[in-house]
Amino acid sequence: MKVALRINTEKVTDPIISTVILEKKARINILSAQVDEKGGKVLLEVPDEKTEEIVKAFRDSGVDVEVGKIIEILKDKCVECGHCITLCPVDAIFFEKDYAIGLDENKCIQCRACLDCCPTRAIKL
Repeated sequence: MKVALRINTEKVTDPIISTVILEKKARINILSAQVDEKGGKVLLEVPDEKTEEIVKAFRDSGVDVEVGKIIEILKDKCVECGHCITLCPVDAIFFEKDYAIGLDENKCIQCRACLDCCPTRAIKL
C-alpha cells in the first residue's frame, strides 16, 4: 500500500521513519523523498497487512499521513495526448484499449513528471 507522509519543520530532524520500522518490525520501502530543514514529503510502500498499524504509528509521531490513491487523472480534462506516458519512468501510465489514459497506482512512485508535462493539467495529486 502507498502511504504519503508530510513532515513539518518541528519533526523533520526526528528519526521517525526508522523508529517506526524498528518498532513495528516492518519492511518499508521509500519510493521518493523530498526533505530539507523546512519539512518534507515522503512516499512509502508499506506491507498491506501492517498498513493500519504503521499509519497509526506515523500519526502518533505527529506526521500527516495520506493512504491509498495518491495521483488521479481527470478524464474530463485529459486529451489523451500521451505525453505523460512517454515521461513516466516506471510505466505506471499507459493507453487503455480505447486509447484513454490509464494509471497503475501500484507502480506510481510519485515522481511528478506527469504533472509537469500535462498540457491540460489533467493529472493531480
